[in-house]
Amino acid sequence: MARFPDSTQAYGAVARALHWLVAALVFAQFALGVYAANLPVSLARLQWLSRHKSLGLAILALMLLRLGWRWLHPPPALPKSMPNWEQRVALVTHRTMYVLLIMAPLAGWLYASAAGLSVDWFGLFVVPDLVEPDRALAAVFKALHLGLVALLALLIVAHVGAALRHAFVLRDRVLQRMLPWPSGSKR
Repeated sequence: MARFPDSTQAYGAVARALHWLVAALVFAQFALGVYAANLPVSLARLQWLSRHKSLGLAILALMLLRLGWRWLHPPPALPKSMPNWEQRVALVTHRTMYVLLIMAPLAGWLYASAAGLSVDWFGLFVVPDLVEPDRALAAVFKALHLGLVALLALLIVAHVGAALRHAFVLRDRVLQRMLPWPSGSKR
């Protein structure tokens, strides 16, 4: 049976679902952003960028939900076999990824607002602009958005690499605590 709250040994079903949903959306978002940015100026490009903005806001909302869940349900402790420096690096990496997963979409929203490009969330409603249109400010927010996304991509590569190291080199079951199926599963 799935555990909803986290335990001392593994993350619960809600934490796992939020982790993997955000991970899937972030990978889709990277692909969507690169694809749309490389299209020539056209209606198709605007449509893909609209999807990109909508997905970014969905990631922002899910990350706020995830942050709230984590605040109410602290994660299981890392194995005592992990050196202190490695535990600190893991903590700093996770916190930095949380910050980036909130700040990158927010910077994108600020960029769209400053560029005068309304955000129409999946065609359901128009999200209010955060700032007045301003070309200079738009350039700043665009650069900030791209920088935050690049840093996030680097941290994700490090995060995945560390997870694989724990699974295949250290074999310490750290990865199993967050796999989408229960850690006792034979899948």
